[in-house]
Amino acid sequence: MTGFLVISINLIMSILLSAGCSYLALKEAFKRNGQKQVLSRWELFLPSFIYTIFYCLLHASVTLMVSYEIFIQRFFYFAPIFLVICFFSIYLSLRLFQDVNTDKVNFIMGGFIFSLIMMAGNFATYVGLIYPYVAFKPMYICLTILMTLGVTFPFFRMLLQLNNQESSSYSGKQHAFWSIVMGLGFSGITYLTAYSLLSPEKYGSYLSLVENNHLIPFIIEMAILLILWFIPDHLANDLHKKQMKEIYEKEQEYKSLYENNLSAIFTYNRDAIIVEANERAADMTGYSIKEIVGKGFRTYVMDKDLEQIQSAFQASLIGKASKFEMEFPHRKGHIMSIQVIVVPIYLDGEVTGAHVLATDITEAIRDKKQIQYLAFHDELTGLPNRRYFNEEFEKKVQQGHDQMAILLLDLNRFKIVNDTLGHGYGDELISRVGERCVKVLGEKGFIARMSGDEFIILLPSIDNRGDVHKMAAAIHESLKTPFDIGGHEIMTSTSIGISLYPQDGRDLSTLLKKADIAMYTMKKSEGAYRLLFSDQLEEKGINPIELEENLRKALVHEEFELYYQPQLSLTTNRIVGVEALIRWNHPAKGLISPADFIPLAEETGLIIPLGERILIEACKQLKKWIQEGYEFKVSINVSSRQFHDATFVEMVRNVMRTYEVHPSLIELEVTESTTMHHVEEALAKLNALREIGVSIAIDDFGIEYSSLSYLQKFSIQTLKIDRSFIMGLDDNESNKAIVSAIHAMAKHLKLAIVAEGVETESQLEWLKELQCEYAQGYYFSRPVPAEELSEFMLEQKGAAV
Repeated sequence: MTGFLVISINLIMSILLSAGCSYLALKEAFKRNGQKQVLSRWELFLPSFIYTIFYCLLHASVTLMVSYEIFIQRFFYFAPIFLVICFFSIYLSLRLFQDVNTDKVNFIMGGFIFSLIMMAGNFATYVGLIYPYVAFKPMYICLTILMTLGVTFPFFRMLLQLNNQESSSYSGKQHAFWSIVMGLGFSGITYLTAYSLLSPEKYGSYLSLVENNHLIPFIIEMAILLILWFIPDHLANDLHKKQMKEIYEKEQEYKSLYENNLSAIFTYNRDAIIVEANERAADMTGYSIKEIVGKGFRTYVMDKDLEQIQSAFQASLIGKASKFEMEFPHRKGHIMSIQVIVVPIYLDGEVTGAHVLATDITEAIRDKKQIQYLAFHDELTGLPNRRYFNEEFEKKVQQGHDQMAILLLDLNRFKIVNDTLGHGYGDELISRVGERCVKVLGEKGFIARMSGDEFIILLPSIDNRGDVHKMAAAIHESLKTPFDIGGHEIMTSTSIGISLYPQDGRDLSTLLKKADIAMYTMKKSEGAYRLLFSDQLEEKGINPIELEENLRKALVHEEFELYYQPQLSLTTNRIVGVEALIRWNHPAKGLISPADFIPLAEETGLIIPLGERILIEACKQLKKWIQEGYEFKVSINVSSRQFHDATFVEMVRNVMRTYEVHPSLIELEVTESTTMHHVEEALAKLNALREIGVSIAIDDFGIEYSSLSYLQKFSIQTLKIDRSFIMGLDDNESNKAIVSAIHAMAKHLKLAIVAEGVETESQLEWLKELQCEYAQGYYFSRPVPAEELSEFMLEQKGAAV
């Protein structure tokens, strides 16, 4: 019983030691898992040493089992030599394993070398251990060699199969089972080697038990071999199934990618013939797949793009992919823009053809062009915008143009059109003006829309200033013809500011600034439509940005003062009123004309506090005159923005109450256009002002709407005939007819009438003959400060006495 236990323990130990080596080898194969990294010689030393320890213990166990006497006498003496032999055998085996692939020739050669290393190691080890008790048994030795081949080949094959997998799906239990079977096989070979070499008289007590049954060890090993040969086949079968499944899945993925791709795919062979196409290709070309297959490039590609696609295809045959854009004709005739990608098809490392992927980018190209167009053009007029203009200017500068002109155009009376007829009419007017300017310029200039109602023109080739003025005059002349928009005949004109390159500046920012200053100044000049920039404008301080800043400071520092122009009765020659006119007494620049700052005050909203200041100062001065014994009306101009301000009526009421001036002595002058904007609102405000007690006069009557029907609705007491009609009385009979008509209408409506701008005695005499009631102008007095007007009134009073 004790002997059987010892045998069992010894066998189990040898099997476990052999199984441990097999497990480590399998684990290493799974660890590599298809990754063909090669370990260096030094990196192989550690696993070789580990395997050597395992294998030495295995041989010790087998030697102890075979002959206790030899184990005691020879094993420890022979152990150092055995360790060296075993180490180099295992090292060579590991080198062989990582150098051999699954190619049949290399596999067979590697298997034989692996078997020879194992046989040489085993036989050399035991010859050394049992010498001089070696007894060569040819049949046993041959069977042992066959058994060694039978064990090493399936093991080697199994390692290579595991090593060449891309992924592993085997469990730890399978690893352990395979390792134990391998342990049985390799430990059996070790026993058979010792059994085939040792003389029978040196058999140990355990080995003697099988002496009468010589082939039993070989039969047992053969049974183990059958299992060993089954394992790689089973593994290969699993691997094959797995590979077939992966191939099927990849095929389905490829088919799905091919058939459901949003791009049209044409598959060409090396002869540039289509062998396959997807449904998207049929949709894109208009041909069926049957009609597509078998055709070449010439069938579907335009002549101009043929060379490009053929070059890309030839490049694909040497492994180079290409990407480009081209035009593609549909079967129905329309042309599409497509993006083409040509990629080579590899099979076993060789290019067998190419996939051509075509994507319809017609809409994308159209959108890209539209975006690019909008980035450099004005959406309303279709003209170039500021960005485009900047690039064009820089381009002309780089081309070396010696002299250029910048023309800045601003439409006059555009706000009136926008406010009265609506923005739709305003937009149409801007578009029409742009069209006329383009026709006038032709090839001589470049026009762009700046913003709002402003345009900018570049004249790149001018010889002298006369060329610039001729172009400005031509633009002005083209706008004299009314614009027929929505049944309305709309008149407009333009204010043009001009700056010259390089005289006025070498960069566009400076030139635009100076053209803007020139245009702004020109707007204040009656009858002018263009003004060439001059440094004198800057000397006057006519810079809109600086002007606004100074205007705000002037309100705080009270730099404004009122001048007064008398209004006289033509029957009594006595003063019946005065018109208060604002002046800006700048501490550095002196007096600044209202024409230079009132429009800016209107635009910025500063006209509202400025208008209140004018009313307050006029009331203060009126109280002084009343105290001096003079009593007459003071007329005050009210701007459109001030009139439409929500607080205007309340402001007038508070000033009247605060300064205790009788409202009947205050006359507010508004223009026709002011009352015509938002008529119902204007009517309500005029009625509210009349309830306060102030008088209302229509200023500059006759030059704007002249909508006589509204005069009956509004609470108006006075009409002031515009000076342009009075100044033309001496030379123009039509002016006399107009003034006579206005006078007759005013009489009929029981309105007082004041003739503005009287400068000559002949004008005065004609107005007296017409029986015009009141007049004002330079003939009587220029606008003067309050002190000078007081002296004028004293002189007039003395003359009357």
